[in-house]
Amino acid sequence: MLDPRAKRFLSAFAATAMLASTILIAPVSLADNAVRQDDPAVIKTQETDTEIGEPAVRKDGKLVRKADEAAEQLAQTQALDHFDLARFYMSQFDFKMSELELEAAIMYMPLMKAAHRDYCVVSLLRGHPMRALAELMMVIGMGEPIPLSDGEKVELKARGAKLHYRKALDYGKKGKWDNAIAELKWALDFTPTNAAIKRSLAFALASKGEFDLAEDTYKDSLAADPGDPYAHADFAYLLSDKGDQGEAFSQLAQAVKLAPQAAALHVDLAWMAETKGDFKLASDELEKAIKISPTHAGLWAHLGRVDERKGDVDGAIAAYNRALNVDPGQFEAKRRLEVIKAEEAKTKSLAPDATQEGGEGKGGKAESEQGAEKVKSGILSPHVKTSSKPGKKTL
Repeated sequence: MLDPRAKRFLSAFAATAMLASTILIAPVSLADNAVRQDDPAVIKTQETDTEIGEPAVRKDGKLVRKADEAAEQLAQTQALDHFDLARFYMSQFDFKMSELELEAAIMYMPLMKAAHRDYCVVSLLRGHPMRALAELMMVIGMGEPIPLSDGEKVELKARGAKLHYRKALDYGKKGKWDNAIAELKWALDFTPTNAAIKRSLAFALASKGEFDLAEDTYKDSLAADPGDPYAHADFAYLLSDKGDQGEAFSQLAQAVKLAPQAAALHVDLAWMAETKGDFKLASDELEKAIKISPTHAGLWAHLGRVDERKGDVDGAIAAYNRALNVDPGQFEAKRRLEVIKAEEAKTKSLAPDATQEGGEGKGGKAESEQGAEKVKSGILSPHVKTSSKPGKKTL
């Protein structure tokens, strides 16, 4: 299928051919028309283009827009950057990305013949012969390129950001953070204000170990979109890794507030509360997560571990049993129930000795009561540890 820009060029080429025939048939009327175009009644002064309302100058005998030298230089630099990137992708045989970058180069610099030449080649390799023909005509001078409309520029930039973002995701899954960072920066080149891409860039930077730059990028992302709960959550983990637990907890609490139906965020907040020793809050957050996702056996097992740590053995047993009801193969729940039962059996076995000894000696009542109390508080549960930090998220 012929893309809109190629259609426009071929239409313009046909119009040029018709115009050429008009010149041969009626040169006088065409000359008259040229005079009317320069008529002061149409163009009030030599410095103003009345149709576009912008400063204008004469170039090759025609009235054209007066160029903004700074903007023109910037556009040229951007065109060359995208052209160089297109050549890189060509060397990697990634013709889809090469095509995108050549389109971007032409968007910034429509008269860049080298870009049209390479675009012609890539179009053939991508199976677009009509587009290749249109580009070839521009290269050999059979016509002039038609600049993209504002709508076409918006579409191209959105497509460019999406393609670079997808490549960044692929690199992130493989742990190739340098490549992911590069792709995300190119995605931002197309859409500089995209908060989601900034968040992903911050995550990639943090994963690479560039924490200060990652922190600045998270702040930039949150400034662009304060209502992004996952930016707050990811930022919280960065702050936690840097040792700023107070601000980390605040950021994660804000994330939960913004997305109360996201079970994962409640789990994250529970984990952070648990590391602070606030087992009640951790238990409350896990219960909220379970209400959202009641068939997740791992959440029930996690709740059981937290209940053990806060001394609620009965609550822990109930949670472990629920975990096994959901998934009979839930290893952690099964193992912890066995440990709790063994501890209870041990405590009961000490009770008769306490009666006989009258509370004195090694097996006395006092020690039995102390042992029971230790079981309740979780002190005799050496395998009950702070729950593991949730698996690190990806881009």
